[in-house]
Amino acid sequence: MMTTGENIRKRRLELGMTQQQLADALGYKTRSSIAKIEKNEATVSPEKLPSLARILQTDVNYIITGELSGGKAHGSVLADDEMDDLQHQAAMQRKCAAIILAGGKNRINRYNIPFQFVSVREKPVICYTMEAFQRHPMIDDIYVVCLAGWEDLIPAYVTKYNISKVRDVILAGESGLKSIKNAVEWLAASYRPWDIVLLQEATRPFVEPELISNTILCCKQFGSAVTFERMDTMTPFYQKEETSGLTHLDAYRLINVQSPEAYPLGLLRQSFSDAVKIQHGLTETICAVFLHNMGKDLKFCEGSHGNLRIISEEDLKLMEALV
Repeated sequence: MMTTGENIRKRRLELGMTQQQLADALGYKTRSSIAKIEKNEATVSPEKLPSLARILQTDVNYIITGELSGGKAHGSVLADDEMDDLQHQAAMQRKCAAIILAGGKNRINRYNIPFQFVSVREKPVICYTMEAFQRHPMIDDIYVVCLAGWEDLIPAYVTKYNISKVRDVILAGESGLKSIKNAVEWLAASYRPWDIVLLQEATRPFVEPELISNTILCCKQFGSAVTFERMDTMTPFYQKEETSGLTHLDAYRLINVQSPEAYPLGLLRQSFSDAVKIQHGLTETICAVFLHNMGKDLKFCEGSHGNLRIISEEDLKLMEALV
């Protein structure tokens, strides 16, 4: 019987994936971690086994024993979808495009510029975010939706930091949702309805490789993926005369939506098309809320407390310390 390391190596090679690509997807810093695992000089932690199985499009039993459980086939998580053979083959070859949302106008900081363009350790915040998607093996293309007047900076960043997956810069709309609509219309000419679009705030520079992988795989399996973090228990404030019956809000019913979000391009196009028909104002600040209001079923996948969003001077200081 083959060892766990040999099973991982065999499956990685079947997918045409390099050790560095697998390391990036799992959140390891270098390929040497994967090399040691495949040589059985190191082990995969139990916490990472489910993620490793999803990335390798197999199950945990195969990684440990070399045999798929229940007679399933590799990638059967997608095969269960009710598509005809042609659609299924296309779904297995889905492209993944990352949309970096950099249209925010908040300039309340001592630099008097949007937070996504503030430099931390001599590198703009948005560049850390673009690099995270540049490194990820499951991302094919990157598009930047940029605030008007700042768009000329992006090609310079791309050249300086060798972010070769960036294909275009798209001008932002009047709101975050209208910026997303601009990007969806831009992609319509060159992407298929079943290709996956990831929406990522430019001000979340610490998005982890494993989180990107899980978001994509969740979208492939369930048709959508909304990253979230659970919130602490909250107590509402009442005036003195209203204190009777004061209660707390159940933390498990409260979530903080993060990014990335991931959806098939066709779902986004159809939703925006439906919105035009009913003269929807596109006033929502989060795409997931818009899709919910349009009657779409959404799948939520847990994010990370370390997925920091830069929206204050204190966040910049924390980012500098972490970098």
